[in-house]
Amino acid sequence: MTGNLLIDSIISLLAIGAMVLLAWAVFRAPVPALTVEEAQDRLSFDEPDFQVREWLVDENGRAVLALGECGGLVIISRLGLDLVTRRFAAGHLPRTAISDQTLTIYPADPGSRAVRVNAPEAGLWARRHIATARA
Repeated sequence: MTGNLLIDSIISLLAIGAMVLLAWAVFRAPVPALTVEEAQDRLSFDEPDFQVREWLVDENGRAVLALGECGGLVIISRLGLDLVTRRFAAGHLPRTAISDQTLTIYPADPGSRAVRVNAPEAGLWARRHIATARA
């Protein structure tokens, strides 16, 4: 550095600005929407024994829910650029909040974030499948 505090500060601010600009240019691309085909591939890799009976897809492509033949539930969601799979047994489904077009799932794991699925049939789907699986 130059030894002059003002010039060194300006150089540091310019370097920080260049790093922020570079990060914006590299990481500004939106995350692609999650499709059922991607979810099926991930599910067959992570949980090969899970037989899917019905799917619920978020209209924004953030998550896909798979209801199993056994009554269990699998959540496949995006975490950054990767996919995360969480499996719940029929008797141990997570806490949920259901509205007409939104299903919010709150996993008991404190490190996991809530998964929100927006779809026109989300409320009906959840009442039909999740409520009956708990009872």
